[in-house]
Amino acid sequence: MVNRFITIITTGIFFFFSTYPVQGQNRSTGTLFSHNQKIKEEVDRATLFMEANKYYKEEKYKEAALLYERLIQSGVSNGQIYYNLGNSYFKMGLLGKAILSYRLAELYLPRDEDLKANLRYARQLTKDKVESKQFIPFLKGFFFWHSKFNLKELMIVFLIVHSIFWTLAIIRIFWRKEYHNLIFLINLALVVVLGFSLAIKLYNYIYNIDGVVLAKEITVRSGNGFNNTALFQLHDGAEFTIIEQGKDWIKIELSDGKRGWVEGRWVGKCQLHSWPPPANE
Repeated sequence: MVNRFITIITTGIFFFFSTYPVQGQNRSTGTLFSHNQKIKEEVDRATLFMEANKYYKEEKYKEAALLYERLIQSGVSNGQIYYNLGNSYFKMGLLGKAILSYRLAELYLPRDEDLKANLRYARQLTKDKVESKQFIPFLKGFFFWHSKFNLKELMIVFLIVHSIFWTLAIIRIFWRKEYHNLIFLINLALVVVLGFSLAIKLYNYIYNIDGVVLAKEITVRSGNGFNNTALFQLHDGAEFTIIEQGKDWIKIELSDGKRGWVEGRWVGKCQLHSWPPPANE
C-alpha cells in the first residue's frame, strides 16, 4: 500500500512538470544549435501532421495512419493525433485499433463530443457487446469534473485551490473576520474533494489499465498457456480490464465479471506509453 501511494504521488508530479500534450521533446540546452534543431524538429512534425491530414482528406487512409504513427513514435502525443489516427483506422476497417486510438484520445480530450460520438459508433459495430466499466453514475454526477477534466487539468485546478487554501490560512492569522471562517471551510472542502478525485484518477491511470482486442478473434483460456481450457472467444474491438500481466499472456476481466487469459500480442493497452500496439492478425 505504501509503495502504491508513493507511485501515485511520483506519477502525479511527473505529469504536472512534463509537457502532457506533447511527449518526448528534448529540452533546449541553451545553445544556438540545439535551439535551431528544436525548431527544425517542430517544423518537420508540423509538416508531417499536415501531410497526414492531406492524405486523410484524399481518402488515402493507410498512408495517413502511417504518418500519424510516425508522429507518435517520434515523441508527439496529443489528443488530436490519436483522434485522427482512430478515424483512419476506422476507415481501414481496423475496428480494434480505432477504438484503442479513441480511448487514448479521451485521455487528452475528455470533453470532445465528436470523439465521444465516434467511439460510441465504433463500439456499436463490435461483435461482442461488452461495455467498458464506467464511473459510478452517482459519483459521475457529483464529481462532474472527474470525467470532464484530463489528468493535468484536474491537477492544475487542485493546485490552484490548494494555494488559495494556504493563502486564506495565512490571512486568517493576521486579519480575522466572521465570514473568513466560512470561506476557509468551503475552500477546505474543495481541497479535500478535488484531492480525492485526483487520487482516484491517478490510481486508475496507473493500476486500472483497460485493454482492447486487436485481432479478428482471440481465445480466452483458463490459464496462461495454449494447453489450458478454452473458455470463450472475443473479437476485434472488445474491451476489458487488465488485471495481471505476464511475459506473453495477460489476465483480463470483462465488465460482466468473466475472467481469463489471452495472448498479449493481440491486446492494445489504453495507456499512453504503450505505443505502438500489436499488429492485427
